Order: sequence, then C-alpha cells, then structure tokens
Amino acid sequence: MKPLKYWQLGVVAGFLLVYTIVSLTARRGFALTAFSDISATGLWLIAIVAMVWAALSNHGRTRWFWFLLASGAALVGTNLGAWLYYEVIRGRSTPDPFWADIPLFLQPVPMMVAAAMRPGSRQREENFHLSTLNFLILLLWWVYIYMFLVYPNEYIVRNRTIFDIYYYSLFVLEFGVMLAVLGGMALVAEGEWRKIYWHLFSACALYLLAYQWLNAALVREEYYSGSIYDVPNDAAICWFILIAVRARNVPSERLAASEREREAKVSGLIAVLAVLSLPVIGLCVQFLDPGTNQLRPYRVTVTLVGIFVVGVCVFLRQMLLTREMARLLVESKENLEQLQSAQTQLLQRERLAGIGQVVSGVAHELNNPLTAVMGYSDLLKEQTREDNARQKLEKLGTEARRMKRIIDNLISFARPQQEGRRPLDIAAVMRDSLMLCEYQCRNAGIRFEMNFAPNLPQIELNEGQFKQVFVNLLNNALQAVEQAQEKRILVEGKLEGEKVVVRFSDTGPGFNDLNRAFDPFYSTKPIGRGTGLGLSMCYGTVKEHNGKIYAQNLHPNGAAVTIELPAVEEVGCKLQ
Repeated sequence: MKPLKYWQLGVVAGFLLVYTIVSLTARRGFALTAFSDISATGLWLIAIVAMVWAALSNHGRTRWFWFLLASGAALVGTNLGAWLYYEVIRGRSTPDPFWADIPLFLQPVPMMVAAAMRPGSRQREENFHLSTLNFLILLLWWVYIYMFLVYPNEYIVRNRTIFDIYYYSLFVLEFGVMLAVLGGMALVAEGEWRKIYWHLFSACALYLLAYQWLNAALVREEYYSGSIYDVPNDAAICWFILIAVRARNVPSERLAASEREREAKVSGLIAVLAVLSLPVIGLCVQFLDPGTNQLRPYRVTVTLVGIFVVGVCVFLRQMLLTREMARLLVESKENLEQLQSAQTQLLQRERLAGIGQVVSGVAHELNNPLTAVMGYSDLLKEQTREDNARQKLEKLGTEARRMKRIIDNLISFARPQQEGRRPLDIAAVMRDSLMLCEYQCRNAGIRFEMNFAPNLPQIELNEGQFKQVFVNLLNNALQAVEQAQEKRILVEGKLEGEKVVVRFSDTGPGFNDLNRAFDPFYSTKPIGRGTGLGLSMCYGTVKEHNGKIYAQNLHPNGAAVTIELPAVEEVGCKLQ
C-alpha cells in the first residue's frame, strides 16, 4: 500500500471535527438535514471514485476486486442518494415502505464476493470461474432471504415490527459473515494484501458498530439527520476512502500453501450449504411461524423460483467441475505418457552410451592392425620397382589412412567429451563429420554439396561436441530427404560481420512445428527412428559456445538449420 500522507489524514480529521462541531451546535432542521445528507452522499461518491481509481490502476483479478467494492459502495450511495432526494430536494420524508432499503441490505454481498475472489492470486482460469459461480450462488441466496423474509413484511402484509427484526438481524448477520471472510483472508495473506484485508476488516467493524449505535438511537427516537450518531459512520466511510487511495499497483497476493488447497473446498461448501438451505428455510417458516398462512403462496413461489435459479447455477457449476475433471484427467494422462517416454528415452540413451563404448573399443582395436597395414604398404612401396605395383600399394596406403581417419572420428564421436575448447577450422570439422555420414549419402543416392568460404576465421570449439552436432544435423537432413523427389543437402559456411555462419539446408518436407523443433523428446519420426534429443542437444551445445541456432522452412519445400558462432578474434577481445 502507498504510505499515508499527512495532508490526507489532516483532511479526514478536519472533516470529522467540523461535522462533530456542527452536529453538536446546529439546531435540528432542514439545514442540518441537508448538510448531513449531502455530506454522507458526497463521501460515498468519493469512495466510489477512489475504488474505481484503484481498480483502473491495478490489473487482473485485483481490478475486479476494487470494482466489486465500488459496486457495494454504489449500493449504499443509492440509499443515501434517495434520502437526499426526498429530504432535501423534495423536502419531505422518505416513503414507507422505502425502496432504497433493498440496495442497502445487499451492500455487503459484493464486498464478500470481492474478498473471496482472492485478488492477485494465481488461480487457473477454470478455478476462477468456479469460485465466481460459487459466490454468485451466495448472492442469489441473500436475495432469496430478503425476498422470503423481509420483503413480504414490508410490501405485502406491512408488519413493521417483524420487518425491523428480520431486516436488522440479517443485516448484522451479513456484516458478521463479511468480517469473518475478511479476517480469514487477513490471516492467510502475506505482504501488502494482509494490510489491505486488516484495514478493510477494521473499517467494516467500525461501520457495523456505527450502524448498531445509530439503530439503537432510532429505537429510542433520538436519531435525526446530522446528529452526533452520524460521526462514526462518516469515519468508517473516510477509512474506506483512504484504503482505496493507498491501494494502487498492489503486487500479487501470496497465500499459504495449505490455504490454496482449501480454497476451492471452502467456496464449494458455502455454495452447497446455500442450495440446501432454501427448502429448509421454507419448511421452518412454514411450520414454525404461525402467521405464515397469508404469505404461504408468495413464499412457496419465491422458494420455487429461488430453487430453480440456484439450481441453474449448480448445473453450471457441475459443468465446470466436469470440464475441470476432464482437463485434470487429460493432463494426468499426458504427464504419465511423458514420464514413460522419458523413461524409455533414458534407457535408449543408456543403450546408445553402451554402443558408443563398444564402438570406441572396437575402433581402438582396429587402429593397431590398420597401423600395421599402413606401415607395411609404405615399406612394400619403397621396396617394389614396378610402377604398376607401386601405384596399387600407394592406393592401398591412401585408403588405409582414410580408414584410420574414419576410425579416429568414430573414437572422437563415441568417447565422453572431456577435452576443452581450442581454435579450430570449422570447415575441417565439417569434413571430418561428413566422413561418418558419407556411406549413407552414397547408398541413398543423395547429392551432397559443401560450400565454405575460403579463409574463414577459426572458432573456439570443443571438437568432439561439434562433431556430434554436425552428425546430428546431417542425419536429420538425410532422413528428411529420403522420400523427396530431389535428394539434395547443402552445407554452407561464410563470415557475416564477426560471426561465422554455418547453414544446413535440404529438400525435405520441412518442420511440422518450428516452435517445438528444439524441444527435448519432440520428434515426428516413426517410433524407433528418433529419440527427440538430437536438435535439443545441438541447441545446448551451440548455446554453450555463445552461439545461436535456429530453424526455418524453405519455399516451396525444404528446411534449413542455421548456426552462428563467434570467431576467435571476437572471443579473444572479450578475454582481453
């Protein structure tokens, strides 16, 4: 809450002091009545404006919280405006029965709904709608109570004594419930919202005590407009105004964890009790109130209408509960499937790690005889004088060295990546990676093109990690173009500013969902052909090297994955 300024407190204290002096010194009459009615109506209008201002300066459910409080203030303002109209403008007493008693009776209901909305809390949209519907049922219940008990004694049989008993008892009960709601919210809220709830609780308590004092003066026939009995009521209104003025840009409410779990249960229990109470109230009045015969048709009609309207709300509530239950079931099923998929992927990764160790071991064992083949081929070439035999031995040595490079790449690809980064030629790393996929390209009839600009600056890389990145991207491209009419893969490398850009493009069908292309475990390949981790691993590796990687679809078909990496010179500048 915004801090209270001295001039604000001074204005409130000055107004209350002037009102007290006027109420004690002025004579009872039209001038004092006008002063009282105009002051009270003006205060509530200021309260409405302050609450609307607080609503517009906040967001989300907090905004609705203050709008609801403003609607409660508007109900009281309607009552006081009616008093101003009849006593000051028309110059006569209010009619009996007085229609403005209805909005005054319903005043606490929007305030209860506002408090129970949990302004600023992070409920799901479905829970918010459910809570709103629960408290709509509460509002309808209070309307039913008024129409069942209060209204007939005011407009049908005109029993003033019974009307006063029901009206004032229920009014006090309403405020008691509202104080309980505000007190409960204050106990579980934290930070700024705890202060707001306690201030609202205290202001409502003062308002209720002022109402009780004023009502007791009415019974003793001591009250008149502008008397000293109005001062506590005006003080409560000023308190509401100060709360609203200070409640701009309030942060989200933080609730205790146990209270979050009980929130839906409490509001749902209140709604169920409200529904069940309708026929119970009708039966109690029917059999316990001896004067009910004259009002029986009316009360039966009101009860039936009330049960129907509240029953519609219960039906809507059940629909929301059913939809929420279906959402939870679907969410649980998806979570279970994701858990099973993650378990499967982890097992597959363990198998792949085991295969990598086997490949690394086999490749290491092949290196020894292959070294002997290269050595003996060179030795035989030096000892042989025939040109034809020397050419064949030279080809044998060349292919043996080529096999050794492939085996070295397999070892580098399969072993754990423990080595650090060092400046490397990105084109050389790309060529070494291509050797691991060369057989698949040739066997599938795929045309591969590699176009790297000459004299590209070196890049600080972990060689083994980037070989894995390039092999993953090449394998993705190979699988993408398998069913394409034109089977073509192009890898380009160039310098753009201080970035080295490597772009893999193919003539395949493209990505189904670009937004999820780098998500872990996301794959559109048939089961058994992909883990959904390849592009995710590429993304992590590139990011670790302070680079960028992104995907795009090409027109009319095809896809491209682009990697941007800082050159060694840029990294060196940063280190310096």
